[in-house]
Amino acid sequence: MGNKKVLVIGSLNMDMTVKADKLPKEGETVLGYEYYESCGGKGGNQAVAISRMEVDTEMLGMVGNDSYGRKLIDNLGKYNIVCENVAVNENSVTGRAVIAVDNNGKNSIIVIPGSNFEITVQDIEERNESIRRNDIVVLQNEIPMEVTKYILKKSKEMNKITVYNPAPAKMIDKEMAKNTDYLILNESEMEEIFKISISDEAYKDKILKIKQENNMKNIILTLGEKGSILFNEEDRISEFDAYKVSAVDTTAAGDSFLGGFIAEISMGNKTDEAIRYATAVSAITVTRKGAQDSIPSRDEVEKFLKSIIF
Repeated sequence: MGNKKVLVIGSLNMDMTVKADKLPKEGETVLGYEYYESCGGKGGNQAVAISRMEVDTEMLGMVGNDSYGRKLIDNLGKYNIVCENVAVNENSVTGRAVIAVDNNGKNSIIVIPGSNFEITVQDIEERNESIRRNDIVVLQNEIPMEVTKYILKKSKEMNKITVYNPAPAKMIDKEMAKNTDYLILNESEMEEIFKISISDEAYKDKILKIKQENNMKNIILTLGEKGSILFNEEDRISEFDAYKVSAVDTTAAGDSFLGGFIAEISMGNKTDEAIRYATAVSAITVTRKGAQDSIPSRDEVEKFLKSIIF
């Protein structure tokens, strides 16, 4: 097992996925040919990805008192994730995500937060021991923003390593930036938060400038099939290629990348090595259907890496 223990605080959703030849444009109706339900939510996906890499993982979140909520908790248990602090809310439904996936594995997602948005600062205060007993705290944007902000602050007060995935994209203030050790975001989130487009030739320099102005430590920008870019604590920029695979469903691609990255960091590996490993985790995930059940084991990732001819 890993040297450091990881706490994921975030969303748990039931994913309802429909596959179609193409994603509909505004006002367009298309016919789908497949439907399936799978356990998801960015928090849950990331917890599963970390645990699948043989790292001690705990989940803190909230579900409704319904069949979907029970299924989500049972699924966490299947992956040996500690879930004693997944609360059950009697007054709201479990979160859901409606996902459309095309023939190339590209997707569009609408999230219905449900109980995920009922988590309060008081709920976290009552569970501060969870933060205390873990070493790395992982967050996303599928719970209320004031709760995320409180957790980042509390985690740094306890000298924890913080990893923040600002998805769905929302503006980040200077305090949140200061309290984040690793900000991991994709192209669309970067454009929304930083107001920078990767079609801009100088986008890397502009990101670096924002990073410096806000005293940010590490930024990892994921670009799908175009790989990823690291802006590290010393302001060094490193680029990483993606592995060539045939995508089936990209639903948990970013979450599995993040999980693989955190697992490697928890074992004391360097950031560059962790990104290369995370890229392999994500590459395998997109070749499979669904969210949590598509995430590979450590053994599968290591076999994949050995099979690659550089």
